Amino acid sequence: MTDLQQKEVQMRKSSFGFTLIELLIVVAIIGILAAIAVPNLMNAQVRAKIARVHSDQRSFANAIDMYFMDNNDYPWIDTNPRRSIGIEGRWIPLTTPVAYMPSWPYDPFGDHGKAKFSDACPYYLTYDMWVAASSPPEKTGSWPFLQMVAAGLGMDEKRLVYAFNSQGPDLKVWACEGGAMIYDASNGLTSDGDIIRAGPGGIAAGGF
Repeated sequence: MTDLQQKEVQMRKSSFGFTLIELLIVVAIIGILAAIAVPNLMNAQVRAKIARVHSDQRSFANAIDMYFMDNNDYPWIDTNPRRSIGIEGRWIPLTTPVAYMPSWPYDPFGDHGKAKFSDACPYYLTYDMWVAASSPPEKTGSWPFLQMVAAGLGMDEKRLVYAFNSQGPDLKVWACEGGAMIYDASNGLTSDGDIIRAGPGGIAAGGF
């Protein structure tokens, strides 16, 4: 056999591809790695959103406390804005005419992409805000939602004046289902309940 023929034989040997079994093994390994990585990636995204909610709600508490310092009262939040521009209308007192906040705050767990809402249970784009105003007389009393939050926290509702609400990882509005279920990450990262911060005094719930 000449040198040229020997080189051709060696080239043919080196050009053999993977066998079917080898390819199946590679595919199986990729599948196992994906099964491990994808849930961790999804959980990381949920954790990041929860951390953002916590940060946002602390900012909301600071904004509404600044409003109180300037006006000696908390803003009365009427339910009527939801009929025209959605639940985000409740944030108008903190954005106009004095910008205690730069813009409406969008809930990372909100119903983005949905356009419909109802008076009974609107779709949420922004966080929800509930405030029990102290005056005038026809505006006294606490929102039922604040009563439910107080019950969930095991405290006197009179200590609560305002609450900020995110739908949480379960994407449900528990206030529309007859109660304020409070999210707790110790029950599972995507467990039921809303992430809530109430005040004054920075009373927090939902993994703070």
